[in-house]
Amino acid sequence: MFTPRPAAILLLITLATALPAQDPTALAGAKPWTVVKSEEAPPGTRIQFGADGKLTLTFVVEGKPRELTGTYALAGNQLTLKLSHDGKERIETRTIKKLTDTVLVTEDKNRKVEELERSR
Repeated sequence: MFTPRPAAILLLITLATALPAQDPTALAGAKPWTVVKSEEAPPGTRIQFGADGKLTLTFVVEGKPRELTGTYALAGNQLTLKLSHDGKERIETRTIKKLTDTVLVTEDKNRKVEELERSR
C-alpha cells in the first residue's frame, strides 16, 4: 500500500520552472489544482492557491483526509512554497515548466517533475 511521507507531500507542494515572468496571481483561482502525475504525492492531492499568497494542500493518507496550509510566492518561473507540518517548517522552490489555465508542470531541484490539472 502506498503511504506517502509528510516530507514527500511538502516536496510536492513546492511547485514551479523556466518560463517568462508569471503573473503572481496566475496560480490562484476558484478551483484547486489536482495532482495527476507525481513520484511523491498521492493521487488526487489538491492544492488551492489564494490570491493573497496563501495555499491549502489536501490529500488522503490511509483513508484519512489531511490538510496543510502555508504560503507561496511566484517570481518569474520560480515558485517558492513554505509549509508547516508537525512543528517543522519546509521551504522549497520549484521551476515552472508549463503554466496554462488548466495545466501546471513543475520541476524540483532533483529534476522530479509533477503535473497538475485544474478543471475549467
